[in-house]
Amino acid sequence: MKLLTTNSGLHTLPKICFHILVSVFLIYSFLQPTSGSEEITEESDDKVIENIALFAEILGKVKAYHLDTPDSKEVIAGAINGMLRKLDPYSQFIPDYLEFQTQNQGNYAGLGMTIGIREDMLTVITPFKNNPAALAGVLNGDIISQIEGESTATMSLSDAVDRLRGEPGTYVSITIIRENESRPIELTITRDIIRIPSVEQNIIGDKIGYIKINQFLQTTAADVDNAFDAFKAQDVRGIILDLRLNPGGLLSSAVDIASDFLTPGQLVVYSQGKDEFRENFRAEGTKREHFPLVVLVNGGSASASEIVAGAVKDHKRGLVMGEKTFGKASVQRVFRLSNGKSAVKLTVASYYTPSGGDIEKIGIIPDVEIEWFSRSEQQMQLKLRNHEKLKTFVEENGDDVLNQLTDAEHASRDDEQAARLQRNYQRLSDALTEEQIVLSDRGLKFALAQITDTPQDELEHDPQIVAAMDQLKVLELFGNQN
Repeated sequence: MKLLTTNSGLHTLPKICFHILVSVFLIYSFLQPTSGSEEITEESDDKVIENIALFAEILGKVKAYHLDTPDSKEVIAGAINGMLRKLDPYSQFIPDYLEFQTQNQGNYAGLGMTIGIREDMLTVITPFKNNPAALAGVLNGDIISQIEGESTATMSLSDAVDRLRGEPGTYVSITIIRENESRPIELTITRDIIRIPSVEQNIIGDKIGYIKINQFLQTTAADVDNAFDAFKAQDVRGIILDLRLNPGGLLSSAVDIASDFLTPGQLVVYSQGKDEFRENFRAEGTKREHFPLVVLVNGGSASASEIVAGAVKDHKRGLVMGEKTFGKASVQRVFRLSNGKSAVKLTVASYYTPSGGDIEKIGIIPDVEIEWFSRSEQQMQLKLRNHEKLKTFVEENGDDVLNQLTDAEHASRDDEQAARLQRNYQRLSDALTEEQIVLSDRGLKFALAQITDTPQDELEHDPQIVAAMDQLKVLELFGNQN
């Protein structure tokens, strides 16, 4: 047989290595392209077999001579993971498929953040609000350089996720590298059950409907339908669709949400793989009333979020505002393996916007770019979380203090109450500056908004939402598009 003569010395391999070699060869033969696919040349067959033989020989040397006695199963799993890591960050070997399914359903215990690989570094995509990572001060864009003291440089994405998850109440230590910080940041975070509402809705400003989608789940479309019903009853003038810090989710959910804003039949997104097969996904359902629309995105918007934002932008259905998105829009498919227990997840295609934009490589560039807060100001605001001076200021002036400050800015000069409030507000700012917490006026008011119990405060003092409300006025003035 050609297999046994391509490399002299195969007959000296340990029995386990010979069996591995034969098994891999049989699998390789089974996976050869079927009729209609590009044929693999005999020369390339020889090269693959030669490399498989090389791998088996090295494994034999390890088993025979290495100081330790490695577990063959772990060594093979390591080789498989190394191979998949060379492909892309999202391909993954799944040793236990049933456990994998369980981990991807419902609630889980972890830190409450989505991570990905950017420029070969383990990067935080989305720290979910009011969950352990965000409460500990983790920010979008942070690089996780170590988990429990072990470097993440050669760690696969799936391995990193496994290490961050654990039993509720247990601790995990991570080391973060952050832009504009001279030293790494050491954090020890307590794992908890992660619960994230798919959709939040509100009516803000002058009858502006606000929809925040945190993840695209099976229930998301129904939740957004309910929001539309509420908006119609309140006679809203426009809609802000907030996809910031949304790491994605189900493709079907993204298509459903895009369908709420597009005309039925319009292309939402298409996927294309190595065989050039293209699959189109179009808006479905009945045409809704086309309210003026602004979509908010940032670097934490990925995957399904980018699909929706890209469709809105390409069809000029509304304005996309904020910051460039993460750029993750590849299609993974899980293949069960012959042993019946394990599986492999492989990237098989990429998503493209209706105009052909490559989301994976570029992300979505907003129509209007506007920064939320600078990185330094975000770090200052972390220091103000539950700060006693802010709490005292709210307690002394009332939970509607931000509305009072707005009124005071427009009050007459002889309004002593308004003047007193403004002086107290200035004293608060000065006192924080003495603690080396320096914030702009909008930054301090946003920090106060996080202290008050008024739900609209945090929305109406978010600079990107304020800018979106201003843009909606322009859209309303000149008429809705399409």
